[in-house]
Amino acid sequence: MRKVLAIALLLLFCGVYTVAQDYPKAELFGGFSMIHPDTEGATTTGAPAGTSIKHWYPGWELAGQYNLTKLLGIKADFNGNYGTPVSSPGVSGLPSARSYNFLFGPVVSFRGSRFTPFLHAGLGANHISTDASTVAGFALPATSDTAFAMAFGGGLDMKLTHHFALRLGQFDYVYTKHDICAIGSAPAAPSAACEAAIPPHQNNFHFATGIVIH
Repeated sequence: MRKVLAIALLLLFCGVYTVAQDYPKAELFGGFSMIHPDTEGATTTGAPAGTSIKHWYPGWELAGQYNLTKLLGIKADFNGNYGTPVSSPGVSGLPSARSYNFLFGPVVSFRGSRFTPFLHAGLGANHISTDASTVAGFALPATSDTAFAMAFGGGLDMKLTHHFALRLGQFDYVYTKHDICAIGSAPAAPSAACEAAIPPHQNNFHFATGIVIH
């Protein structure tokens, strides 16, 4: 009787362990990132012919995820994107810019045998900066600012092996709260005209793809 009970308990334990392991406890994502920043209505009107405003900035993304259950997890997400905001033929020295997001929040995964769609949200900070430069003899100082950021979105992973998956795409709306008029204006206050024309927040869009390691 004791042997039967011991075998039954062992089988029950194995069954519970198997159920508990039907999803990865931790996931690491790394890959390519693109961000479309809010240009705040900027145009090239009045600029030299051929002047253009950059709309997509390439970069990288790294995220670590810990799964509390098969459905619910928590994620730390970091990405960096780079580019020159404005380009103009024959004009050199235009400043380059960088944007970094540091976000933390929940993720909900709908796990299938091959595909895993997911939804996630994150709160944190966004840091932007530009290099000091000299354009047409005018010295432009370096600028930087860190502000509140939040993101909402989701994506789709495709299983490749037991330990690897391909993130076919991740799409996010990213809200940032930079007061563009105030950046670099100290000690002078930003002008009322600038504050009226440019809102102190941005609506950005983000895309990523890469490899997920379980």
